[in-house]
Amino acid sequence: MQPMETLSDLLQQLQGQYRVYDMGCRLSKLSAADFKAFEEGRKAYPLPWLRHAWVGILSWSPTTSSNKASTPTIWFLKLPLDERGQLVQAARDEFLNQLLETIGTNMLDQQASTEWAEQLKHSNLAFTPDEARMAAFHAQASLTLEQAASSFYPAVRHYMSSEKTQLSWQELGLQGFADFAMRLDQQQQWRQKISQLPAPVLDTIATQLENQKLDHSLAKAFILRGRASAEDGEKVACLRAISQSPDSESRQQWLKQIMGKDNTVGVELLATITSKCSEDLLTAELMELFVHQCAADQGVFNGLVQELMYQPKLRMQVLEAFRANERSPALILAIGSLMGQTQS
Repeated sequence: MQPMETLSDLLQQLQGQYRVYDMGCRLSKLSAADFKAFEEGRKAYPLPWLRHAWVGILSWSPTTSSNKASTPTIWFLKLPLDERGQLVQAARDEFLNQLLETIGTNMLDQQASTEWAEQLKHSNLAFTPDEARMAAFHAQASLTLEQAASSFYPAVRHYMSSEKTQLSWQELGLQGFADFAMRLDQQQQWRQKISQLPAPVLDTIATQLENQKLDHSLAKAFILRGRASAEDGEKVACLRAISQSPDSESRQQWLKQIMGKDNTVGVELLATITSKCSEDLLTAELMELFVHQCAADQGVFNGLVQELMYQPKLRMQVLEAFRANERSPALILAIGSLMGQTQS
């Protein structure tokens, strides 16, 4: 047996299959090669959040004609990162050693995995996703394992595809929305429904759609809803929904409108841009508008801008914005305070 120095080594030697997902800003699949390179220190974590790699691991035995409902093993781990976005390997090594001592390499044995799951609750690397992210993970797992959607799915599908607006939405289950979003390619046309959705439904479906790449027509409908609303909460929901849309041009035009220098942008919107639309901030104009807006509150500036600086691909873009020719007195003061804090 090959020596096991990483979680990737262990997963590759299991008599089963596995998938690794990022669980930080959204749910997205990580390739086995990228996760291994990250563990071995050859690559920074591609999607850091709050200076951690938030990872969900799904492993299962291959299905057979006599075992079509094998119970998967699921872990949720938050792995600490250093200032370069690299894994703090000592924390991972301690976890791996505990795991090998407890159950060896027999993770897919139900008794062993149950025993470890109980111990995992007490590990400082373990975390419990919030309800929305957990629902998205279970929806993804059911697709991966070729299992049926939850019992909540048919009602949500009917509601989202119906032209009637008086159907009761209060009894719809969160898991049903997660299953709906994960199966967008199976849905009937529902673009016209977006303008009619009650605010709680808009927020619920948007939280699931942030994990998906919406087509142009759906993204446009959410942008129209967001632009027409005077409520920051609805704008936040619509931004989340379109954050992964390939139509980056339309999204960035809306972001320019939101963050115009004559506007005052609330902290919830700024936090959403940081976590859900960070790729758009690679555009110099948007990054300059973003730091300008954050500068209105030093605490907000320190928290959100520092978060971006811990993402390797965004750090240089932040520093370029700090050196821009047109900087307001408030921005100059905020930059000086942040730099003084980081150097002290």
